[in-house]
Amino acid sequence: MTISVCGFNALDNTNAQCPICNTPGKKIRPETLLSLVKSDRLPAEPNGYSLCLSPKCDVIYFGERVFFKDDVKVKVWFKESEPDIPVCYCRSVTAKDIFEHIAVRGCCKNLEDIQAHTGANTGKDCLTQNPAGT
Repeated sequence: MTISVCGFNALDNTNAQCPICNTPGKKIRPETLLSLVKSDRLPAEPNGYSLCLSPKCDVIYFGERVFFKDDVKVKVWFKESEPDIPVCYCRSVTAKDIFEHIAVRGCCKNLEDIQAHTGANTGKDCLTQNPAGT
């Protein structure tokens, strides 16, 4: 099973497959890799990497090298089950935050309400903050 990633389009698709699970990857830009891989593990050449889209695989990025969960600075929302993982990295909004506004406070009925109350999906730093780069 693969996951749909916000901001994904056909041009992001690569023919590259994760070397661990064989799931096709989403192409990422070098800026994303350079921002989110721990500094002591950065590759010399950050081009040509993809994000593994399998929720069950521990691989985050693959290309010339493979980067696992422990190699990156943030947890990837679709590879974790905890409600405190950001779904919007720019604004640090978690699934728990959104649930709180919808189910507990009852203040959000649609995406516009969620954006207004939580700030989700209103940031400008997705390229360097979101593991998908989108």
